Amino acid sequence: MLLPFQAMKVAFRALPENDASLKAAAYQYYSSGLERHQAQLHQLVPWQRHQHLASILNLLLMSMALLEFEMMAPLATDSWFPHAYGALGLLEQVGPQGCQESPFFEIFWQLRFFMSYVALSTRKMSFLGSRSWMETPFLHREKTDFDHIIDTLLLEDNQIVKGETLGPETIEPRRMSDVNLAYGQGANFKFAHPGHIADFERIVRVLVNVRDLVSASASNSNPKRRESLSTAILADSKHLMDQPSLPFNVGLQVTGAASLVAQYAPSSLQKQEAAQLYADWHGRFVLTE
Repeated sequence: MLLPFQAMKVAFRALPENDASLKAAAYQYYSSGLERHQAQLHQLVPWQRHQHLASILNLLLMSMALLEFEMMAPLATDSWFPHAYGALGLLEQVGPQGCQESPFFEIFWQLRFFMSYVALSTRKMSFLGSRSWMETPFLHREKTDFDHIIDTLLLEDNQIVKGETLGPETIEPRRMSDVNLAYGQGANFKFAHPGHIADFERIVRVLVNVRDLVSASASNSNPKRRESLSTAILADSKHLMDQPSLPFNVGLQVTGAASLVAQYAPSSLQKQEAAQLYADWHGRFVLTE
């Protein structure tokens, strides 16, 4: 079980040091961990939840570690998607009620964050966008505005949540220390530099504007609208890129936003700017062979 986590640990060391031997070791740990993980998956009997919660938890933790390694050291474009869908299948066996409790809630919360990008980039929705999965795990935890934004990203065709679709103008300013954007800490993680409200607002704004850009492109709406959204996304993304301690998975999410602007922006100049921003982010956050 420890092999995927060892791969992550070595990859984090290899990224700033650019050490070829560390990179090779990280990929070796990943390959061995993936083989072990697949063998254990085959041993799991589907839908026997009451017998296998401990096994499912172990497999979920391994899936998330493999997923985040593929984010950091991708073998191909979006090669982490299969791990995300694999984790999603395991989470479905736990059920929305089972995700009310730790540590399943923390895994569920993080996977929602990742699947919001999958939904935006593929336009394919998952069961996470169903009412039971958006409400039941949060019955004993108050949703933040960030959680509500993720809801709208997971909904097919951006259906309205409880009569209202959240936008930047409806976001109540919160301390960044109130919102978790890091792995495994639910809604209580504190950023390295808490209290930077503007940075949190930018993260939310990027998510909302990317959602609207993809939706506008799908409906062939006014190019001026798409151009305005693309400009706003790029401006906020550049500001976030300058932050010295942006959480790893947030960096990857904003990298994904730049990639989507490169795909959906109506202006060729914006596409080029987004592609350059993506390349800059990619070099900062991603380990290459």
